[in-house]
Amino acid sequence: MAPIDISGAGNPNRVDAERRTGTARADDNRSPVSESAAKVLGDDRVELTDTATRLSALADDVRAASGVDIDKVDAIRQRIADGDYEIDAGQIADALIRQEQELV
Repeated sequence: MAPIDISGAGNPNRVDAERRTGTARADDNRSPVSESAAKVLGDDRVELTDTATRLSALADDVRAASGVDIDKVDAIRQRIADGDYEIDAGQIADALIRQEQELV
């Protein structure tokens, strides 16, 4: 296998000169970059969807929520260890449905 000659490849002076003069090429396309394409317009804006706005509000609510109730967690952990903790699948399903409806 013959060695690859990379001398001069990635020369920052060549790349920077092309950027300054607007003669950078993409995929061997020989047309220069237009000045208007190189400028950033000052009237750019972003519009969020209703879902994104609601998700942002929910994230704010989570950040504002108080911490974990360690005593409650310990009590449930002990009930699980003792075999006294029963899971009500119907109650869990109802809570999941309510949560989904809040997002819609």
